[in-house]
Amino acid sequence: MLRQHIVVCTGAWLLMAVTARAHPPAAPPTLVDATAEQRIHTPPGFRREGKPQIYFGDDAVRLRATVVDRATGQPTPCRVNVVGADGNYYEPRDNPLANWSLFRAGNRLGKGPFRYYGWFFYTTGEFEVTVPPGLARVEVWKGFEFAPLAESVQALAGRTHDVKLSLERTRPMVAEGYYSGDTHIHLPRRNAIDDERALDLIAAEDIEFGYMLSANDGRSYTGEWQAQPIAPQRTQGAEAIASRGGYTIASGQEYVTASYGHVGMVLHARTLLEGQSVDPNRWPILGAMAGEARKLAGCSFNLHGGNGGEIYLDFAQQATDGVELLQFADYRGIGLEGWYHMLNIGCRFPAVGACDYPFCRVLGDCRTYVHSSERPDAVGWARAAAEGRSFFTTGPLLLLEVDGHRPGDVISRSAGDSPPFKARARVRTLVAPISYVELIVNGQSFARRDIAKNMDQKWFEFEAPVAVDRPLWIAARCGSKSPADRPDALAHTNPVFVAVDGRLPYAEASADWLLKRIDEQIDELEHRQFDERAQALEFYRASQAALLEIRRNRGQPLDSSPQTPTKN
Repeated sequence: MLRQHIVVCTGAWLLMAVTARAHPPAAPPTLVDATAEQRIHTPPGFRREGKPQIYFGDDAVRLRATVVDRATGQPTPCRVNVVGADGNYYEPRDNPLANWSLFRAGNRLGKGPFRYYGWFFYTTGEFEVTVPPGLARVEVWKGFEFAPLAESVQALAGRTHDVKLSLERTRPMVAEGYYSGDTHIHLPRRNAIDDERALDLIAAEDIEFGYMLSANDGRSYTGEWQAQPIAPQRTQGAEAIASRGGYTIASGQEYVTASYGHVGMVLHARTLLEGQSVDPNRWPILGAMAGEARKLAGCSFNLHGGNGGEIYLDFAQQATDGVELLQFADYRGIGLEGWYHMLNIGCRFPAVGACDYPFCRVLGDCRTYVHSSERPDAVGWARAAAEGRSFFTTGPLLLLEVDGHRPGDVISRSAGDSPPFKARARVRTLVAPISYVELIVNGQSFARRDIAKNMDQKWFEFEAPVAVDRPLWIAARCGSKSPADRPDALAHTNPVFVAVDGRLPYAEASADWLLKRIDEQIDELEHRQFDERAQALEFYRASQAALLEIRRNRGQPLDSSPQTPTKN
């Protein structure tokens, strides 16, 4: 008699439920598209959605699998689906990474990327799983640079089959000087075992630098690591950096408020506001907390696209180092519109992509690649991200060069003495198709190329001349939607700025747009009543004054460089 047992982990689900209540979504819940969700979990070759299961049938077939890195020949952590002949997904009965399978963590309904993921589990590279008799398939992924694999096995009742798969890094971004990282991961680091699990998981998704954030619950904040209900980090700063096999983890904090938004801070030397308890919806505001982190050699990003609105105040004073823009396969919060307005007044306010795991679909499904002339450490990677030397992506690998300059660079020219620049965009993708790539100049699409669905796996590239007739910023972006017409593959570079006669780009309409957003935030704050309101208003009005100064001067000079974190 056949018996099937659906995996249930009450403790894990309870933990996720408690965490979700403590860390509410930054925006109203997205309506769930049932068709899109079904596509995510329908294995190729089947017409219906598969279910996550463990097989206990009397005729169970044992698959003993090893996944190795072709470069080393050694087992390598990775993400795996095992699809049975019935179209369901089978997990190992015993797996040290079981708690992070898609059935138990992640899978936030209604959130992209909307592509095929199945019901996967993570493994350190060796596992044994039982499946029903028939044709079974083992599917393997590891980040955005390794070619995905799939191997079928004719599983015979009562037999044991050995399966070996060899993953190859076919798109080594280190050859281009780029290194991957994710600045928003909620995995606890309470002890050495937690550290090993975190390193296993970021290795499975090939995230070279993973920044683990604790978080308060939005209603209160206490400056002790034990008091952080989400992913507590037992230490911060340089002491929290740990590496293994080319992968590095570091720690930080997410400061959660309902009134101002969220800010993520990494690498600061100790837990902020040690020994203090505050109401985060009153004071300190995000910019003040980011300032404290900066004093402790940390850097900060407005999270979730700056969903709470304070981002317009923070960027004006350069209180934070950038914005987490790409998340859930979408440009969140201020979106491209708000970010482009900031760039249009010459503010070098970089963006990053980050996943917010496990409040997302998959660990590292949005991430950032920074450029460095040599392999960075965790501090150097964060510094490069804060300087905008990067692109951010849900899968496509997108490179931009402007006369040999890369994102984060500033080119200085004199009016009338420069021939057109040659802007070149290059893109490759292994995990999701893209349909277009384009160059953006001062917030407008400047040149675009559509990409056929049968694009091969070489670099797709195109060039366009850009006249230097005024101060500029130049970026590249690419994207596509899933078959269900939902967000899937997106990538965007940070810009290269071109200063002319020492002046950065300036657009009056963008300055007015941003001032209106600040005025709205001041008006909202003035209608609130709490003891520390005067402090908050002082910060808000200082931001308004900074932006008014830019408008009065019709821009800002080249030497108005953003602040960046200092080394520990």
